[in-house]
Amino acid sequence: MVTRFEQWRGILTSSLCALLTAVVVPPLTLAQPDVTPPKADQLLQVVPTATDPLQSPFPLPWTWIEQGHEAALKAQKPLSYRQQTARYVSPDGRYVAEATLYFQAAPQAFEQQLTSILEITDLHTGDRQRINSLQEVPPEFLAEVPRHQGLIAVLVPVGWSQRDNRLLVRQFMGLFASDLVTDAAWIWQPGRGHVATVYPTAADYDVATLLGWSHTYPDQVLFQTHVMGDAQATLWAVDSHGSTQLAQGDRPAVYGTTLPATATARQP
Repeated sequence: MVTRFEQWRGILTSSLCALLTAVVVPPLTLAQPDVTPPKADQLLQVVPTATDPLQSPFPLPWTWIEQGHEAALKAQKPLSYRQQTARYVSPDGRYVAEATLYFQAAPQAFEQQLTSILEITDLHTGDRQRINSLQEVPPEFLAEVPRHQGLIAVLVPVGWSQRDNRLLVRQFMGLFASDLVTDAAWIWQPGRGHVATVYPTAADYDVATLLGWSHTYPDQVLFQTHVMGDAQATLWAVDSHGSTQLAQGDRPAVYGTTLPATATARQP
């Protein structure tokens, strides 16, 4: 049984020994998930983008990152940027989640860093939680990244569950200038806070892509995994304890309402 960070430990060592100078993690060709049209309260982003390293249905603003790197290269000095995500409102309208991405661009791609602050607000009480993505990175992974250089570690909300107001967050981790990238699902629940970080554990794979909540098993999370050099992708449903089962024929879903970011993105 694979665990994501045990598997990464060996890959990370080899990647650090052979870093490239390009900012872009090469996009993978993954099988597209079978999705149903969203309902009024089910605003699911389902169109993959070639600019996201994993062609995720919840893409990161990779063009913005590439532009930041180009600007740092031209200026021959580090530059700092930030950008807010859309806001995700729970189905009952009580909670809203958003994240701010922080990009430290550098002329050398392997010296860059991409992190985020996840913010969850209770609109009834005004209570607000702020989670730094670096605090959610496994210590054994951080120990292998000198001064966090090249680190990609973000928490980005993607939607809510149909019931219980559980927030589904894409935890995207990897290294700039390497092929080391993958997703996990970071789950938050009112009254409990962070309840689980899950990813497929049933088989070896190189890359996992978060797709959303499982349509067949609403309390589980749907992933697609991929082995480098193999065009075949596999669909998995994973519960909050990490138990993983094949989910071929399943469909992803997220719930709630998506609103524009509260501030204009600062572009490079």
